[in-house]
Amino acid sequence: MNFEMTDDQVEIQRMVRSFAEAKVAPAQEQMDRDHEFPAALWKEWSDLGMAGIMIPSEYGGSGIDSLTYVIAMEELATVSQTFALIWQVHVLVANMYADLGTPEQKERWLPIFARGEKLAAFCLTEPGAGSDAGGLRTKAVRDGNEGWIINGNKIFISNAGTPISDGMVVMATTGDRSDGRKAISCFIVPAATPGFTLGQSFTKMAWHGMDNRELVFEDCCVPADNMLGEEGRGLRQALGGLNLGRIVFGILGVAMIRACLEESLSYAKGRSQFGQPLSSFQLTQAKLADMATHAEAVRSFVHHVAWLHAQGRPCHKEAAMAKLIGTRLSTQAALDAFQIHGGYGFMHEFRVNRLHRESKILEIGEGTNEIQQLLIARELGC
Repeated sequence: MNFEMTDDQVEIQRMVRSFAEAKVAPAQEQMDRDHEFPAALWKEWSDLGMAGIMIPSEYGGSGIDSLTYVIAMEELATVSQTFALIWQVHVLVANMYADLGTPEQKERWLPIFARGEKLAAFCLTEPGAGSDAGGLRTKAVRDGNEGWIINGNKIFISNAGTPISDGMVVMATTGDRSDGRKAISCFIVPAATPGFTLGQSFTKMAWHGMDNRELVFEDCCVPADNMLGEEGRGLRQALGGLNLGRIVFGILGVAMIRACLEESLSYAKGRSQFGQPLSSFQLTQAKLADMATHAEAVRSFVHHVAWLHAQGRPCHKEAAMAKLIGTRLSTQAALDAFQIHGGYGFMHEFRVNRLHRESKILEIGEGTNEIQQLLIARELGC
């Protein structure tokens, strides 16, 4: 196997790293203070072509492959997990349009997603249905032959309540299957659709600047041609899209480990205890060595899985593995970084405090790690 990045990948990596350090880092500090969506930063990011990074070129996107996207994601997420996740959700939904949309749906939505004029959102989680996606209660019923009427609630939905949020993909039940399970379908719901309203937003321990909120559908009417993909295959379609999301969460874990290592190494070299640098103590060195090893190992595996995805090869099990190991080890890295910083880690002024607050949610988002273990076991024939 050739492990060298292409010239284009190296150039994108350098560009994203430079942009993240110059633009995203100060914006992250601002997001932590005001908890507002960074509209100006998103515009600059979109102007670089990054909002449409995986959208086909015929719709105004860059048409870049999964591996190059993951390489860029690591550079961005090392500086700001929040902004990286805003981008990740947008890319995931745009990919659903590209893979499942009709020509008319693609023509309408993909160019504005590629330009970053609209921000995409994926609406799956409900108050009583998180890991159990088959337990959805949001229901869509036919309105004659003209369309569908949606009723229900969604919760913790990312990107849905910003001034530019639009074209969200909503999962709803549309009947029962022959085996007795619910048939689930995907619907495109524009922001101005009658019967759709934004519910409460949430005060979070991290990811400030990313909009997460409840959505309410009360006799929300959408035309028949707003169904995305095939009727009754929405869950399978969504899980296919989540493969890429899980690969990305693996690289978010790598970025978290890398950020923890950078902060901890700098602090340990500059902090003296008992007349010598903290970095000279073997217990500290062991934590730093683990972070460095885990970052390298997980990065290599995630890149392999992203390559499989880019080649169109099956990678359901491997995507779950990437998410599981990347996020699990990033949580450990954040705990170790906090321990190295001691009391200073408890203070908001230190970046490691934010990294600690951000780390645990990576084990929950995009399917909990327990769900990943079940998926892997199922693939093993259990």
